[in-house]
Amino acid sequence: MGRTIFHVDLDAFFVAVERSLDPSLNGRPVIVGGLGPRGVVSTASYEARKYGVHSAMPMAVARRLCPHAVYIRGSHERYRTVSRQFMAILRDYSPAVEPVSVDEAYIDMTGSERLYGPPEQSARLIKERVSADTGVTASIGIGPNRLIAKVASGESKPDGLLLITDDTATAFLAPLPVRKLPGIGPRAAEALGRLGIETLGQLAGTPAGPLRRALGPRQAESLLRRAAGVDNSPVEARTEAKSISAETTFDHDSSDRAHLSGIILELSQRVGAKLRKSGKHAASVTLKLRYSDFSTVTRQTTLHGGPVNGDTAISEAAMRLFEAALRQRHAPVRLIGVGVSGLTEEAGQLSMLNESAPNDTAVSMAMDTIRDRFGPASIRRGRQA
Repeated sequence: MGRTIFHVDLDAFFVAVERSLDPSLNGRPVIVGGLGPRGVVSTASYEARKYGVHSAMPMAVARRLCPHAVYIRGSHERYRTVSRQFMAILRDYSPAVEPVSVDEAYIDMTGSERLYGPPEQSARLIKERVSADTGVTASIGIGPNRLIAKVASGESKPDGLLLITDDTATAFLAPLPVRKLPGIGPRAAEALGRLGIETLGQLAGTPAGPLRRALGPRQAESLLRRAAGVDNSPVEARTEAKSISAETTFDHDSSDRAHLSGIILELSQRVGAKLRKSGKHAASVTLKLRYSDFSTVTRQTTLHGGPVNGDTAISEAAMRLFEAALRQRHAPVRLIGVGVSGLTEEAGQLSMLNESAPNDTAVSMAMDTIRDRFGPASIRRGRQA
């Protein structure tokens, strides 16, 4: 038997939470995000999306497009509380739950028919439970793998349910625009457009050679597999890691401030990459210093702007701890470590309530992509160049 994978996605999550608290917002265009001059849209209601407003858009642009909307700064704590409820509900139906962000997760429901009935029936049970317990609606895509389930949930929004089987997957994917495939951004779509490729069916039937020349071998091969609906990745039920860290021991002790600062930046980027890969954000940053006499100090700071996953936020906090340590003792160092803790299951949406976090996260993720493709030394931030 094949797998049965659900992708469960809460609809316009932040807006839905605000509406559950204030029903007068129902039916009105509502936009949640940072409201300052550098603010970014985190979530827009479907009424606001009709005017072209979307997540990650500068708030100033959103105000021009939809000046009559209700604008709300939002609350980290409110959304975290509902997110925890949501994830707990999903775990009542299967132990194999992989949170992707604060408002979406994959569930492996393979073999659950005896408990909850056929997939569509169990999906309806989950939808009803989420709505009753949180006041938020969910869209669920059901497929034989993660990829198809993800695309199906997107096509079922809002408040929908869509089942795609092995037999119907090719016909389902073929007419969809290439941007519907997770991982295809604007630039890749432009490159495909220059090859005359507009749909996933066209992409799946394209010879590999032109794609390799346009996108590079690795991305071309991945897109060909995924456009055909091939995805063997498992749903990984994540254990709750308490922290993520990286450290390095020097061949020779160093008291060179510039050198040590560069190492802290490099370690921060390594930690940030691990953090983003885990789908987590961190509330605290820790710096560890071991001196030439083997004495060790550990300093920690809590990030007052809320949990982050961008390299700059981590490195700046680590550098503040380093400067404080230098004021206490300036001696040769043999080991440096950077770590993060206070990990939470939340994604960029919550960070968008912070005026500076979105750019940090976006740049860091772009650098992750480049390093994955061209190697760890392929791109560096300015202080490392």
